[in-house]
Amino acid sequence: MTTWQDRLEQQGIANTGAPPARLPVEADIAKTEARLKVRFPESYRSFCTEVGPGRFGDLLELWVPWHAKGFFDSPRDIRARLTTLVDASGGTRQSLEEKAIHIGYVVLGAPPIPRVISNRSAELFFLPSEVTDGDECALYALDHRAPSGAPPRLVKLARTFTALILEGFAGKRLARLPFVSAPGQDQFAPEFHPRELPAP
Repeated sequence: MTTWQDRLEQQGIANTGAPPARLPVEADIAKTEARLKVRFPESYRSFCTEVGPGRFGDLLELWVPWHAKGFFDSPRDIRARLTTLVDASGGTRQSLEEKAIHIGYVVLGAPPIPRVISNRSAELFFLPSEVTDGDECALYALDHRAPSGAPPRLVKLARTFTALILEGFAGKRLARLPFVSAPGQDQFAPEFHPRELPAP
């Protein structure tokens, strides 16, 4: 069975740090799924337990299920933020009422890397209701770079989590989207920057 580490190596993506001291296990994932009342796609589940949290290039910051006091960079439902939007993916939606599972963010523009959602970053999330292949579901981002008072733009990034990483990032397909306008050299640097999880 091909692991995520194998896939990243095959794509020439270098790990820039030591393996994390802690990674989620099945119990961590199950606890988060129970809280959110959703099941994560298998591709994301295996990424969490094999690779863990971190950043691809200067583009994709990924979270994993983790439970520690005061730690907030873990999947959550953000549908309350999606009550008003503009569908920039060829659809007509003006809001989303279904679950939207936030798993990180997309960095927009040059460093320094923003640590909060702003017009320089966009929420990255699953729509569990939009099933695409088996247990996989579509991934979107919410682009806040809009005129003052205008709603954010809903942008479809990939049909599956695997496609987001291997095609969108490693294959630089995301660079074709107006969403990632004038991508910088470091945004698609073939690197993964692991992030340590706090002690539970």
